[in-house]
Amino acid sequence: MAEPAFSGLRVLDLSTGSAAAHCTKWFAGFGADVILVEPPGGSPARRVGPFAGDGTGPDDSLSFRYLNGGKQSVTIDLEQEAGRDLIRRLLPTVALLVEDSPPGTMSALGLAWEEVRAQNPGLVYLSLTPFGQNGPYRDLPATDLTLAAFSGTMNDRLLAGRNPVRMGGSQGDAIGGRVAFISAMSALLARDATGEGQHVDLSMHEAIASVDMAAPTTYSYTGVVHQPRRTTSTRGRGGMGRYPVKDGWVDIMPGVGGLPKLARLLGDPELANHELFTDHALRARKADEFDKQFMDPWVSQRTAREVVEQGQALGMPFSYTMSLRELLADPQLAARGFLVTTGEAEGTSGTQPGAPVRLSAAPWESGTPPSAGEHDAAILGQELGVTPSDIARLHELGVV
Repeated sequence: MAEPAFSGLRVLDLSTGSAAAHCTKWFAGFGADVILVEPPGGSPARRVGPFAGDGTGPDDSLSFRYLNGGKQSVTIDLEQEAGRDLIRRLLPTVALLVEDSPPGTMSALGLAWEEVRAQNPGLVYLSLTPFGQNGPYRDLPATDLTLAAFSGTMNDRLLAGRNPVRMGGSQGDAIGGRVAFISAMSALLARDATGEGQHVDLSMHEAIASVDMAAPTTYSYTGVVHQPRRTTSTRGRGGMGRYPVKDGWVDIMPGVGGLPKLARLLGDPELANHELFTDHALRARKADEFDKQFMDPWVSQRTAREVVEQGQALGMPFSYTMSLRELLADPQLAARGFLVTTGEAEGTSGTQPGAPVRLSAAPWESGTPPSAGEHDAAILGQELGVTPSDIARLHELGVV
């Protein structure tokens, strides 16, 4: 079997948030030895729902399961010097350290980049925080929602006359985690070339803001503030956008050279010569008339799947909004093995996303999420040489 891409790479994960967990999930999926350091009793992330079945225990959080498959877990209290000493003993074995504490926290613990680099000059030290390590916002707390607002992305998702909305799910956390993964990889590649590690200071605010730079770039050149071209209606007009069908909605976009194709789709290729098909400005002015005469009679008689399949057959990028039931049964995802079934120790199983990318010579493994402190004996005992009696004493003191 092929070696995983990150075989032999060790990551020390001191984070608690989902953005950093997204980052270290990528490392674990491609074979890195990711050690998740949790406080005694387990990470707060283990108490975030939804939960599997009727359980609410530390191993039942579905988000924790998804983000931490394939990682190892040790429980260490960083508030105690004995706990910090265990971290320092692990540092020489680590290529990458990931932390998401508020700026200044790691320095107060004696574990800041400047303090640990002497132990491991090749260490890449990734700090993932809402606003970075400097600037007037650096100490402000933030969530996925507030970062969406601060980054300007909610303004681009504004319907006229309505409140702005953020991207669905925790997309900001996912974006920040992926930018963190790319940034850490860049620093690791630089270390391979120079032998020197470095501090990676990642701002979630900037990572999310960088997703759509069209509006600020346009403003910087033209002075024109971008205004989202959206109305109070989410319905398509003039042959483009979202249209109601017999069983839901479809998203119609004729694409390049699409108006003649749209005429063929509607059953009359000669419509391509109609003035509403040839004159784009006229069609924009008479969009409602265009829909009433051409689009509505056709889409209203068909299901979403029929419309999409017929449009795609002509090379037009039509789509419809899948339900979760449809998504889990989607043949495209099945063909690529994207959805993986996970089995847990307590006998429950479920389906979760796997790797969205394939490496021809290196596998991805979703892995099983660890129980809190599952690897204390292996890492603290066998590797660091902490005796069973000392581990028991540290447990009594609340260090592990």
